[in-house]
Amino acid sequence: MSVPEANEKKPRFSWANILLYGWAVAACVATTLIAMPLLGIFELANIVMLFLLTVVLVALRLGRGPAVAAAFLSVMLFDVFFVPPRFSFSVDDAQYLVTFAVMLAVALIMGHLTGRLRQDAKDALARERRTQDLYEMTRDLSGAINREDAAKIVGQFIGDSISASTTLLLPDAADELVAVDVPHQPTTVPPPEARTAYKRGEPEVFVAGPEAFPLGLCLPLKAPTRVRGVLMVKFRESGRGLSPEHRQLLNTVASLAATVIERIHYVEAA
Repeated sequence: MSVPEANEKKPRFSWANILLYGWAVAACVATTLIAMPLLGIFELANIVMLFLLTVVLVALRLGRGPAVAAAFLSVMLFDVFFVPPRFSFSVDDAQYLVTFAVMLAVALIMGHLTGRLRQDAKDALARERRTQDLYEMTRDLSGAINREDAAKIVGQFIGDSISASTTLLLPDAADELVAVDVPHQPTTVPPPEARTAYKRGEPEVFVAGPEAFPLGLCLPLKAPTRVRGVLMVKFRESGRGLSPEHRQLLNTVASLAATVIERIHYVEAA
């Protein structure tokens, strides 16, 4: 069963987002108030530059969505307060329609590029932080002396990284999957998909609640010699899928956990 993907960058409607758009509106209004005393001093082409600068600053500080809103609002404010006849949306000279179109296009392009640059910088910082966390988890796993320590380290890392809970399922003497006992973690009954993932060596999706979401994911622990168990992941956020970046992260964690479990197995056998 394939793992559903989700776009992690989908916008979410919240008071924080509403506040961002409010700041964008305030920036455009402030630019209008600053530019009005300059109307008799500077040409309209120079005043347009002030609005374009505002759009760039909004994109840098607030993101792409507020920058798009600022671009449209800037054109409206420029038309109403600076283009004759003032204080109306009508235009005496048709050439100003071209000015509006070019102004809007330039503002949208600049806002988009600036917003994307800002988002790329945030993504790079997040990847750097996640790489550091993964390194620290690998270091902690290398010092794990039993299955309980490994399960605790993996669970804490995934919980902090993608807001999900985990259970380490390992085979017993009868080759049946049993959850590793971790303090403060409820007893977990492995779903049928865990057994399928263990036998086939491929990830399996299962329903972790009464509804279709939140989803659960069973990842086989593929060690160098054999499949050593299953890492069961339950997503805490309802309606959330799995992004490609998180899928890669989970696969990496499962691979590291499998190597550690196999090492612990051979130590116990010795």
